[in-house]
Order: sequence, then structure tokens, then C-alpha cells
Amino acid sequence: MDEKILCIKGETLFKDEKWNGLMTSDKEKYLSLLRDEGEFRVRKDLESDPDYKQVIAQVILRYKDKFFLHRQVKKNEDRLNSLCPLPLGGHIEEIDLGKDKDILETALERELHEEVVLGSKILKKTYLGLIYIEDENPVNSVQVGFVYVFDLDGVDVHVNEEGLEDIGFVSLDYLKTNSEKLTYWSRMIIYHL
Repeated sequence: MDEKILCIKGETLFKDEKWNGLMTSDKEKYLSLLRDEGEFRVRKDLESDPDYKQVIAQVILRYKDKFFLHRQVKKNEDRLNSLCPLPLGGHIEEIDLGKDKDILETALERELHEEVVLGSKILKKTYLGLIYIEDENPVNSVQVGFVYVFDLDGVDVHVNEEGLEDIGFVSLDYLKTNSEKLTYWSRMIIYHL
């Protein structure tokens, strides 16, 4: 919790409008805002500070009409344990900074390869938008995520990180029928796939 992570002031993020759910309009504007106005601060100081939003990289893996799903069984973020995240991902760290490299794309790739062993090839990357939920859940009020869908040529994907377990590729109907088992962001995202 002593590492520095990318965050953005809430008043900067929401200067034009505040939304609840997945923001799909002006998507590029918000990515630019994260790049240009984001700053690195110590994670433990941000965990309970709703004035700043921690920026979270999110990658959904899709093969044809099925989506890779996993379960969080024991991770640092114990408020989400036992729930199933649809996206893979996490915080953007200072190690994601690189000369002539986009920090957001670098973080997406790093998080993907930290969390899964990917034997299938990525065919296409689609940016869905930014997710933010303001509710009674303390995780949601301090985080904002940018969400991508990576289309694959197969289903050779397995979790690689301690605290996660495979469920596998499932249909959109399965996700909607079992939405109570999903993380809060995932529950919103499935209606935009």
C-alpha cells in the first residue's frame, strides 16, 4: 500500500458532468484527461479519500460470443473477495511510465500478463469507456476504470495470480443470469457488451 499509483482529482474528472455507470460518450476526451491530469500518489492515502479517484486499467477477454470470467478468492482488496470480476486489471503504477509509450496502454498490457497466462492471440482491442459507480460501497467511490475488450483467436487463458481462480469462458446470458456473483463494475459493464 506504500506504492504510488495513478489517480485524478474528482473535481477534474467530473468538471463537465458527473456520471454513474459506464461513460461511453466523449470516451477519448476522458482518456486524455487521465493522461494529462493524472498524478501519482501513495495508495494507502487514497484508499479512503473520495476526493481522488484511483485509475484502474480493465481488460475484458472475449472469444467469439463468450467472455473470460474468474473469481477473486484472496486478494489485497478483500472487499471484493468471493465476487467474480469480468475484467482483468488493476492500478497504474510508476513502472508503467515509459519514454514514448502510452502509460494507459502499458498498464493494460502489464496487468493482463500479471493476472493471466495468455496462449491465445489478441486480434482486436476495443475501448468501451470509463466506469464509475457512486454508491454505498467504499471501493466504488474511490476508483474509476477505463475498460477495453480484447478479442482473442481462442480460449487459451488461465489465471496466473495468487488469489484468483479460473471459471472460464461464459456467455453473456450466463453473466446476466448470475449478475449477483459479479463485481459491481462487471454488473454495469455486461449491459454494454
